[in-house]
Amino acid sequence: MPDDAVLERTVAFDPATLSAREARRFVRGVLREAGREEWVDAAELAVSEVVTNVVLHAHTPFELTVRLTEDHARVEVRDWNPALPQQRSYDDEATTGRGMALVETVTTASGVQTLGGEGKVVWFCVADPSDADPDDLLAGWDDAGWDVEPLPEPAGEDLADVLLPRLPPTLWLAARQHQDGLLRELALHRAAHADCGVSEDDLAQADAARALLGSAVDGAVARVRLTSADRLPLPENHPAPLPEVPAALDLRVAVPVGAARSFAVLTRVLDRAEELAHTDALLVAPGLPEVVAVTAWAADQVVRQLDGAQPAPWTGADDERFTHLVNDDGAPLPTGWDVAAVRDSDAGVVAADDANRIVAVSRPLAELLGYGVDDLVGRRVVTIVPPRFREAHVAGFSRHLTTGEAHVLGVELDLPVLRRDGEEVSCRFLIEQQGTGDGRRVYTAWISPA
Repeated sequence: MPDDAVLERTVAFDPATLSAREARRFVRGVLREAGREEWVDAAELAVSEVVTNVVLHAHTPFELTVRLTEDHARVEVRDWNPALPQQRSYDDEATTGRGMALVETVTTASGVQTLGGEGKVVWFCVADPSDADPDDLLAGWDDAGWDVEPLPEPAGEDLADVLLPRLPPTLWLAARQHQDGLLRELALHRAAHADCGVSEDDLAQADAARALLGSAVDGAVARVRLTSADRLPLPENHPAPLPEVPAALDLRVAVPVGAARSFAVLTRVLDRAEELAHTDALLVAPGLPEVVAVTAWAADQVVRQLDGAQPAPWTGADDERFTHLVNDDGAPLPTGWDVAAVRDSDAGVVAADDANRIVAVSRPLAELLGYGVDDLVGRRVVTIVPPRFREAHVAGFSRHLTTGEAHVLGVELDLPVLRRDGEEVSCRFLIEQQGTGDGRRVYTAWISPA
């Protein structure tokens, strides 16, 4: 025990979902033993976030130490995974990726100490509460940032150079946010369903592969944003807060030569998570086809190139395969809403479901776009989106499904619409959302030539 410590306690945990609750109970008990009830709330919240990260991402046993001095308490969580916490550039309403920022916001000091190949220690301190305004704490939510090192290169492993040509950053960032949600929910699902077809080792390998790619893309996007004028195209005055990133980049990633299995496992684990999401077994919506495809393409490129294949570029979201719902399997249309209000309307109107699939269209709009009134039903909304805007459309809708943010709903927009013959028509949009009798959502767009 350090000379200035008046009390120190350490306990070991397994990487189980109940460990966060037990860690909170342990910290609460030590602080109350020391007569520091006023530090309990902040310490419990912070340790819960840190321990949850260990359970979901480190996948190793861990030790929790609480050390008290006269003026503060220091809490350390030591695990045996060398991968360090990574900053995430997620939306304001994101349901994941906020843990480290939250820890920094509610504590007086925090950080991470690398132990090389032996793991790491994530620590924070709590002391007498300040008189900070709650609004200041919320403002710190987005400003918080830990000074952490990049992911360490695997010691003693040879590295191979993998090229991901024409990687779409906006679509990839939406895909990564979806990946994180899937893996988080799958880990929680597995705690209650050990026979779900995914092992603890599978989750660890998938998370390591995902983190390696995510870190590489983040670094490349940050570098390109400083120098490149080639930005993802968006319609003028579009209100969606998509990040300002390059339209595409050729990404080189150094990966261990033996990492092919981890990336193959990543694909298999995400495929299984998507299956569970389609059956509502996970608290996350299934991924849009482009989001699923760009993830599978990146992982497949790593596996193939490690086996000696030449790089194959991302073919783009304007591919014809995305105009029909992937793995539709006769999925039923939403129920409990008035389809006739769309189908029989004298105005231009189209309705789509939460899979971004067109479920009804009025005759005036169908004729404007060069289709028969039933031709568009069952096709995806990207069918009428000009190709240069499709990745932005998919990324924005994926963010909406993940976070609930809805910047385009109820706002009049001027957007181009793609006709069947390839010509574009400038139109005025008003998009509305309504619930359905089966708990799903329908999005109705009133469209007229501008």
